[in-house]
Amino acid sequence: MIQYFKNIFLQASYTYIFIDESICDEAGLATLTAIFIPQNKLMKVSTDFFKITKEIVDKFQVANDIKVLYSFPLLHGKSLLNDPKDNPEFKLTIIDDDFRLYIMNRIVDLVLKHKLNIVRLGYNNYNEIKKAGFKDDKMYSTNWLNLSRYIDKFLTTMSAICVMDGNDLKMINTISRFISGTKSLIYLHQAEKATILKNGKRFINNVFYVPAKYSEHLQIVDIISYILHKKDYIDITGKKSEYSNKIYELYPRLVTKRLVNYTGRLNYNAKKHKA
Repeated sequence: MIQYFKNIFLQASYTYIFIDESICDEAGLATLTAIFIPQNKLMKVSTDFFKITKEIVDKFQVANDIKVLYSFPLLHGKSLLNDPKDNPEFKLTIIDDDFRLYIMNRIVDLVLKHKLNIVRLGYNNYNEIKKAGFKDDKMYSTNWLNLSRYIDKFLTTMSAICVMDGNDLKMINTISRFISGTKSLIYLHQAEKATILKNGKRFINNVFYVPAKYSEHLQIVDIISYILHKKDYIDITGKKSEYSNKIYELYPRLVTKRLVNYTGRLNYNAKKHKA
């Protein structure tokens, strides 16, 4: 019986897609970044991530006279080990920028080691189209349409399980409604050709939502998303510090055939779109 279940799991073929959203009014950026992790790599990626977090915890242990049973630190790209709200039990004053950059490099190492596909799609004139009256709040619908269509093309032999951070009901309703509507066309109305997704059946369930603090994979995509975002932010605004400039220098390491990174302009005319 045990071997029977082992054979079933070995035959399963899923890709987990962990998604991070990023908004920046100042640079006009509104993006979704996704990391694709095949089922057979999921545990290996987790193991390597926890090795990185252990390095962080070990650093704090050295600063203590007695051993402390720390929980795993929460890693956000933007506030990497510098926001007490993220990690209230850690004495963050012992962390410097060099160590933060070291951790970012280690996350990039992880992504490259496991040859993970990264897709980042979005727009760089969000501030303009928002002022013009564009009704897609934070570009959730537009960006998810683009990303889901990319995922759909990717799903030739595997099924997708999508996971996102957040509890914003607008985001959840916008993103989940699209997959639910697609499945309604396929399963209720036998109108598969009416959907823009060719492989809509391969989206398992809907998008799952979980706080990033409970998901190592969401923390990975958060950091990668931040590196890609910082590169665009500096290019667009020209604003940078010594620390952010070193983050900028991480970008070339991610430029491989497994990276899709595109932000463009959305042409929107409010008068043209009035009823």
